[in-house]
Amino acid sequence: MCEQLNVSTSGYYDWRDRPISERAQYDAVLVEQIVDMHHGHEANYGAIRVHPYLKKLSFSCSRRRVNRLMKAHGIRSKYHAHRLRRSSNSNAPVAKNLLAEQPKAVQSGQYWAGDMTYLKTREGDFYLAAILDLWSRKVVGWVFSRNHDADLVTGALNMSLAFEPRQPGCLFHSDQGSEYRSDSYRDRISEMGLVSSMSRAGTPTDNAYVESFFKTLRNELLYHWTFSTLVECVARIMDYIEFYNETRLHSGLNYMSPNEYQLSHSKCP
Repeated sequence: MCEQLNVSTSGYYDWRDRPISERAQYDAVLVEQIVDMHHGHEANYGAIRVHPYLKKLSFSCSRRRVNRLMKAHGIRSKYHAHRLRRSSNSNAPVAKNLLAEQPKAVQSGQYWAGDMTYLKTREGDFYLAAILDLWSRKVVGWVFSRNHDADLVTGALNMSLAFEPRQPGCLFHSDQGSEYRSDSYRDRISEMGLVSSMSRAGTPTDNAYVESFFKTLRNELLYHWTFSTLVECVARIMDYIEFYNETRLHSGLNYMSPNEYQLSHSKCP
């Protein structure tokens, strides 16, 4: 074998008997932590989020090292891209984009934003409406329905109002969908002292945080499952929302979960 590899016999035995380097041993420890974290988050995280997770556990390493180890051991995050196209033909009034004129949120309950998306199962399609707090990025309200109507978005709003505190004059932002422009929804917004704000037509980036949540939901859950029933789909999404609020590391929150971010700042004087 040494002749085939063109190395000396003494060199081979020296290499064979050489102890594992400290760096290689530390790499093995990091890989073990990466695998545990990756499985715990359903293989959704890449090196960008794995790195701050390891730093939180006091493991000294660079993102480049994490990326190298993940590639070497075939540890990859799941990812998929998709956009839902949806149109609205309602002639109801459109609110001004007040959110664009406001400073960045500094506390929970200051700005909320909502949107809806469709879901597919073998029993048929249905819809999810969700509302996020734009300070903590927490999902504060959600409702499922077979119907794409004002009751769907009003249900999500009612859940948010029932379980989440809000600031006086809390601004609620949405797109220009007919559901958000309906009389019943606008009446509910006004009744609860919320201020309506809407994105510009055809500009989903005006509601970027909610769009980002739905994209994350699809990339990390929906694209990896085929749901047999509506009940199964709802159960999986509710579990994911709990994971998203309680555990998922958010790059915009200094790699904390929404609940962790909210709790850590509530302790500040």
